[in-house]
Amino acid sequence: MRNFRRLFLTMLLAGLASAQPTLHLKALKQAPARRARGFDAPLKTRTPGRSHSLIQFAGSPSDDQLRELASRGVAVLSYVPDFALSISAADDVSFEELGIQWAGRLRPDEKISPELAATLISGKPLEAVIEFYTDVDPIDAREIANAEGLVIQQNPDLLANHLLVQGDGKRLLALVEWDEVSYIFPASQDLIRGTPVRGCPGALTREGPVAQIVALVNQGWAPTTGIADVQYAFENTTQQLPADEVESEIVRAFNEWSKYVKVSFSPASNASADQTIAVLFASGAHGDGYPFTGPGGVLAHTFYPVPSNPEPIAGDMHFNNDETWRIGADVDVFSIALHETGHALGLGHSDNPNDVMYPYYSMHTTLNQGDISAIQQLYAAQDGSSGTNPSAPTPAPVPQSPLVLTMQTPPSSTTAATISIGGATSGGSGLAQVSWSTNQGASGAAQGSPQWIVAAVPLSIGSNVILITARDSQQNLASQSVTVTRQQVLAADPVPVNPPNNPTQSAPPAGPDTTPPSLTILSPATTEIATSNSSIVISGTASDNVGVTSVTWSSSTGPVGAAIGTSQWATPPIPLYLGTTTVIIRAFDGAGNSSWRSLTVTRQ
Repeated sequence: MRNFRRLFLTMLLAGLASAQPTLHLKALKQAPARRARGFDAPLKTRTPGRSHSLIQFAGSPSDDQLRELASRGVAVLSYVPDFALSISAADDVSFEELGIQWAGRLRPDEKISPELAATLISGKPLEAVIEFYTDVDPIDAREIANAEGLVIQQNPDLLANHLLVQGDGKRLLALVEWDEVSYIFPASQDLIRGTPVRGCPGALTREGPVAQIVALVNQGWAPTTGIADVQYAFENTTQQLPADEVESEIVRAFNEWSKYVKVSFSPASNASADQTIAVLFASGAHGDGYPFTGPGGVLAHTFYPVPSNPEPIAGDMHFNNDETWRIGADVDVFSIALHETGHALGLGHSDNPNDVMYPYYSMHTTLNQGDISAIQQLYAAQDGSSGTNPSAPTPAPVPQSPLVLTMQTPPSSTTAATISIGGATSGGSGLAQVSWSTNQGASGAAQGSPQWIVAAVPLSIGSNVILITARDSQQNLASQSVTVTRQQVLAADPVPVNPPNNPTQSAPPAGPDTTPPSLTILSPATTEIATSNSSIVISGTASDNVGVTSVTWSSSTGPVGAAIGTSQWATPPIPLYLGTTTVIIRAFDGAGNSSWRSLTVTRQ
């Protein structure tokens, strides 16, 4: 502690001769240069002798400075613009001869989201997300929440250092006295209801990710004028979807931000050029120090612009190629790219669950008012006003009449392997495109508009949540969902296979049918095909001891559907894109048993 106080005196004297860099924290109450008593406030902790703090440099810390921190037992946890690091260190560590301009802890009230402050002070009960420092043991995090009498809400989709808790304002306020707690912010309704979501760990820098407490960075792409010309280059795209469609969705996300600030995006031929966003889909380790860990992990990550990151990685956007990418549903390319573009322009995460920049992704077609206000603090507004005053940002476009989706409710329970759903759209701009997806991973497009129909949605045994989504020409969305339970059918009492006067054979035993159908693909004759055609028809036969109820098909590029016929079946023309497409055929019987066959088609 004496080392800290000696450092403070040195820094205060130095501060008289040099300007202190800004700390871009949402709830910062006092300028760093006036906070020399930051380490005097005692904090509760489960790790006595070691605590969390911020240290700030005059510019980006050098590799030598980072190595020296590590040699002194200092763990760098995250980057805090401008030029500060969130760290964990022993209380008696020395920071002398490191070129540090300021060091201190956050005040307890600076750990509270401004979005929550009034509610917490009122003492009303609510749900909130607690962000702990990334080195905090999850067991310690839960013990801290329990110690303050908070109810932990179980949610498997939370980021590793987040806890969803419920309690009154007084109990939540008590959390900020703990050293291990970094920030408290509002929980979205999706998190509260347990709706499946995916989280974004934050924008990346060479010093580490950026925590929830950070609002934005300095004006990296436009340090003086508020106007920026940014280029982009696609190094590759996922093979799960047509490349031109993926690129179009990402460019559409870029242009959505350009509606509100004077930032233009144009294609470049060199992904390593300065002020260029390199876009790529990658698996595992891909050369940036932040490897993807397969499906179910991080969906995407983006590096902040300069000077938080050096060229050429500044602003680059990387997508996890092992995820199942979709357009207009599930892991939606546009929605994820819209969020990541905010990071590429310099935004941190929002505390408002309705914003695109909230740390848990959701489907969006445009920016929320909070996103617009935030980006106009970094760049000049498109209406010509200064980007430093977001009091009257440009409103988001609204269609002349709302897009409305109606759906004829299907039966809530069935034994069939597929189900048809129909409905209509009205309002919005232009003809709406209707798509569907299920919680079992199937998806596709409906036929027709404004009257639409999905001929065959495949059903799995148990509960199937079917989401129908309509998107108009202005990318406004409307959706409805329905749950259909597919029940397993038990085989009926067996019929004797021999006449009663023949005792040499007996009927098969009664009980549930567990025999899968027999399925054969007759055309094409091989399981690996090369073709120049834009579609393929597959046909074959199926049989079962009880009876085949349906035959379905699914393509690795997204489309699915039902074949025509059962014992002798044929698919409609299945679209093929350049490259490799895997098609899976499935046959179902009335008891819910199924079998499958696949083939691989390469369109040249």
